Order: sequence, then structure tokens, then C-alpha cells
Amino acid sequence: MAKFVMKDAYLLIGGTAFSDHVSSIIMEDKAVEVDFTSFSPNSYVQIGQGLKDATITCTFFSDFAASSVHATLQPLYQNGSTFSVEVRPTSGARSATNPAALMTASMYTYSGISGKVGDAATFDVPFRNAGTQGLTWATV
Repeated sequence: MAKFVMKDAYLLIGGTAFSDHVSSIIMEDKAVEVDFTSFSPNSYVQIGQGLKDATITCTFFSDFAASSVHATLQPLYQNGSTFSVEVRPTSGARSATNPAALMTASMYTYSGISGKVGDAATFDVPFRNAGTQGLTWATV
């Protein structure tokens, strides 16, 4: 897949597809920078990777219908559950050119609705890593 315009991203949360209720997906996989600098005539800082963390933040359109956004996400937050999150560049099947970002996640905040007069009701949900693998990539 060459450069592309994001318009058909795929989002699966705990087995439920939400692509039609999401307007933004931001994935971040980061490691803490650990300073290993020792005395040296080279005058450079030596940095190594420490503990890692991953977050997938999605902007949802509020929907309170049965089996939709609120009915699915609010119980996951309320119960402190862990669940799977999958993101793909397009809704096509997993492949080398459409890899899936996978993560076992948990929610630590949930609002369900936000907005101003005349705007679409949206809210952001950060899905935080809750597994031992962090953010992984799969092609099959």
C-alpha cells in the first residue's frame, strides 16, 4: 500500500466493529528513555529503552442505541474489564499491506458524550495497554 488518505480505517473492540462510529484513531507505542550515560571523553549521552506502554485513542460519535457505542463501552469501563482492540488501515482483510495493530486493553476514563450546540456529539476514549505483549502487528 502506498501513501493513502485515511478514509476506510477498521476498528474492532472486543469483537464489535465500530468503524462507522469513529472519526479519529491515534496509536502510540512508546518506551521510557533510560539514561545510561557514564563518564566518557566522547561527550555523548547514552540512552536505552526502558519499560514500554501503548495507547490507542479513538474519537467516537455518541450513540445510545442498544448494542452500539455506549452499550458496549460503558460496561467495559464500569467493570474494569480487559478486552481486545484491533485497528487496520482499511476494512480489508489482514495482509502484508493491511496489517492489524492488536492490543489487550482497558479503559480508565469514559464520558459517553461531549460537544457544543450544533456540533456532533463526540468523545475521546484512550484504550490503554493491559496485556504483557503491548501493541503488536499481525498480517494474518
